[in-house]
Amino acid sequence: MGRGEDRISNLPNEILQFILCLVPLKYAIRTSTLSKRWRHLWQYNLISSTSLQFGEDFSCNQSPMQFAATLDRYLQLHEKRNLDKFGILLSPFDILFSNFENWVATVLAKGVKELEIDLSQGVLNSYRAYYMDDRMPFVISNSLFRCNSLTHLSLSRCNFSDPSDFTNFVGLRSLSLDNVDLVDEMLTTMLETCVSLECVCLKRCENLEVVKFVGDKLKLQKLAIVDCRGVSDMEISAPELQSFLYHGWISFSCAFGNVSKVTDVYLCSDGLEEEYEKVFFRILSDFSHVKVLTICSVALMNIVIEEQELNEPGLPLELQNLQEFQLIMDSISEEHLYCVFSFFRLCPSPYLEKLFIQLPSNFYQQKDISDLVTAEQNTPDIVFRNLRWIKITNFEGTPLELKLVKFFLEKAIVLQSIFIVLNQCDISSNSLFVRIIEGQLSVIPKASKDANIVMCGPFDHDCMINPTHTTIYHQEQYRKGTTVQYDHATIRVENIPLDQDFL
Repeated sequence: MGRGEDRISNLPNEILQFILCLVPLKYAIRTSTLSKRWRHLWQYNLISSTSLQFGEDFSCNQSPMQFAATLDRYLQLHEKRNLDKFGILLSPFDILFSNFENWVATVLAKGVKELEIDLSQGVLNSYRAYYMDDRMPFVISNSLFRCNSLTHLSLSRCNFSDPSDFTNFVGLRSLSLDNVDLVDEMLTTMLETCVSLECVCLKRCENLEVVKFVGDKLKLQKLAIVDCRGVSDMEISAPELQSFLYHGWISFSCAFGNVSKVTDVYLCSDGLEEEYEKVFFRILSDFSHVKVLTICSVALMNIVIEEQELNEPGLPLELQNLQEFQLIMDSISEEHLYCVFSFFRLCPSPYLEKLFIQLPSNFYQQKDISDLVTAEQNTPDIVFRNLRWIKITNFEGTPLELKLVKFFLEKAIVLQSIFIVLNQCDISSNSLFVRIIEGQLSVIPKASKDANIVMCGPFDHDCMINPTHTTIYHQEQYRKGTTVQYDHATIRVENIPLDQDFL
C-alpha cells in the first residue's frame, strides 16, 4: 500500500455522507475542495439537518446581498424537509425585509419548532433605550400566527404584525422578546392564550408598563425582565416559578405572591428613584428562601441605607437557605467595602457555601457613595461556618481588594479554596506582578488551615468554578448590541466560498 493512497475517498458515498453528517456543516462544506469526488457530498449534511443556525460567523464576511443569495440557496437545497430549529443573526437588515418575509414563511412551512430572529446588532445610546442607526424594526407577517408547531420563539428588534393573534401558540413553551413593541394588552393576551409557557424573557420592551404574571394555572418556571424602563407596576404570583431575573432601573411598585418554589434570583440595577427606596429590600424579603442569589452594589447600598437612615424593622433578614451568593460590584471604596461587610451582618446566611465577587473592570468609572453611606472602621463580628469556595474576578491587587480578601480569609473557618482571578489575560507574562500579589496574600492570617489560594487568569482551567448566573447585564454589553450563543449540538453555518454551481 502506497503512503499517499487515499483510503477514505475510496469508501462508498453512503458512508462518506454519514461521516460528514457527524461534523459541523461549515467543515463539511470545506471538503468540497478536496476533489471532484467530494464536490457535492457535503450537501447531504445540509439536506439531512433538522437545525440550521445562520450566526455571526455566517454574515460577517458577506455583503447583505451575498448573505441573502447564500441563505436562499441553502434553504433551496434543504427542499421541503422538516426543520426543527432555525436561527438567524444579521445586521444591517432593513434592505432585506422582503427576503426575511420569504425566509420566515419558508421555515414556518417546514413546521419549525424553534425560531430565533436576532437583528439586535447595533449601537445603542448610553441609556440603552434606543438604537442610534434609526432603522425600523422588522415586522413579522401574519403567517407567524398561523403556525401551530412553535415551541420556542425568540425575536430581537422585531415587531408583531397587527392584529396579533396568539391562539395557535398553545404549544409555545419558551418566549424571548428583545426590543419588541410589546404593550400591556399584548402581554396579557399572550399569557391567556400561550398556556404552555415555561420560560419568558423580556428585554428592552420600552412600551411595557405593567408586568403581571398571576395565576394558579401558570406553568411559568423562568422569568427574566431586563431594561424594560417603562415598567411602573409589577405583580408576580406563579406557583411553578423557579428562577427570577431582574435587571434595570427601579421605578415601580411591586407585589410578589406565590413564589415559594423560586430557588435562584438575579437582582441588579443601575439605580433607583427615591420614592422606591424600599423596593429592593421588599423583593429580597419576598425571596429570602432562595438558594442562589446575585445582587449588585446598588442593592448592597440600599440595604445599608435601610438600616442607617430608615430603621427598617425587617432587619436583620436571615437568608436561611442561601448556598450560593454572587456580588456584582460597579465600584470599590471604603464605603463599598463597608456595604459588603454589612450585608452579611444584616442578611446572615448560615449555610452559604459558594461566594462569587466580580470587582469593577474599569477603575476610572468608580462611583462615590460617601454622601449616602457612612463607613465604620471595624469589620463586623461574623463567622462563615460553611463557606468553602470563593472566587474574586478582575483582581488588581489594590489595598482595598486585599482588605476584601483579608475579611473572608479571617472569617471563613472551613474555607477550602479562594480563586483570585487577575485582570490579566496571561499572568505568566506578568510574573513580577504575580509574585508581588502572592507575597501580599501569603501574610494574611487564615481562619481555615486548609484554605488554598489559587491565582489564575480569566481563562485558566484552574478557576473554572462558575456561578449559576453567568450572564451579567451591564452597560458596555448593551452598547454593542447582543449576539446569539448556541449550544454545541447545533449546526452553525459560516461563510465559506463555494463553487458558483451552488450559488
